Amino acid sequence: MSTQAAKVQSIAKAEIGYKEGYSNGHWNNEEKYAAEVPTMAWVSAGGYPWCALFVSWVALKAGVADLYPRSASCPYGVSWFRGKDRFSEYPAIGAQVFYGSGGGTHTGIVVAYDSTTITTVEGNTNTSGSPEGDGVYLRKRNRRDANTYGYGYPKFAEGITTADPSKKGKSGFTYKASAAAPAGASSTGSTSTASKTKTVTVKAGQTLGVIAASAGVSIATILGLNPGIKDADVIHPGDKVTVPAATPKPTATAKPKPSTPSSSTASTPKFPGTKYFKAGASNAYVTQLGKALVKKGYGRFYSVGPGPTWSNSDRSAVKAFQKAQGWSGSDADGYPGSETWARLVK
Repeated sequence: MSTQAAKVQSIAKAEIGYKEGYSNGHWNNEEKYAAEVPTMAWVSAGGYPWCALFVSWVALKAGVADLYPRSASCPYGVSWFRGKDRFSEYPAIGAQVFYGSGGGTHTGIVVAYDSTTITTVEGNTNTSGSPEGDGVYLRKRNRRDANTYGYGYPKFAEGITTADPSKKGKSGFTYKASAAAPAGASSTGSTSTASKTKTVTVKAGQTLGVIAASAGVSIATILGLNPGIKDADVIHPGDKVTVPAATPKPTATAKPKPSTPSSSTASTPKFPGTKYFKAGASNAYVTQLGKALVKKGYGRFYSVGPGPTWSNSDRSAVKAFQKAQGWSGSDADGYPGSETWARLVK
């Protein structure tokens, strides 16, 4: 009889090769998974990074939805596993691996490991291992890469196979130093991106958002390629930033989805006024602004996605965007004005 871990691996690997939508010369984060996971349809509609959502989808299809966090947020996933005392620095079969500072950049599912590498299935990545890629890939990464943060352990009915020596002899855990990797895994680790990237020097007045736009990618992609950048809003002239060498060519086509709310009152790009963006406000303009912020790479401030009610998440995202424009003081207070709106909503 198939185990829960085996079902997770089977369903995840069956998705390898799937590509997200492509429109206006860019991959657009529109995918099939969000619509099939209850409460998560906003991920695709908002163009939100979907690596964590992919893990939730796999868990749902495998019948183990309650064993993994249901979220599009990697930091939430780390917190979810820690709260259950199911987090480790060692890999395990079927574990959810988290990458980046605090595990907040990218995630996937471990399908094999040995003493030096992990083999994973990851959504929203590419052959270079980006956290903002174009599809579902089988990846092989270095276990001890500084970018590999840790692993969340689902509580499978049959127990979980892990490389964590502290779990030896404990109920619900089977210790194994390695598990054979499946054939066909990409052999590229985090150092394989060199041939597909280039380095640019930050010029006076440039922001990370400007550099990302010039490269045709999101800020999340730039952060994934530059783990040394801890704050997307803080870069300096002369800094070296790694960017993709070229925008990938499309292998799939998707019909672009509308980027504005369905409400006709919010369909115009004209700034509606400050009264719509304050404590207690709830309207379609707030949703429109939030979706625009997500598409600009500020989705990390939302734990559940943009909505109609003005929140601290909206203000934090707006403030980060304003600071990225080089503004300060009252010009970067987190409340949108006509100029902020004009630069975000087009």
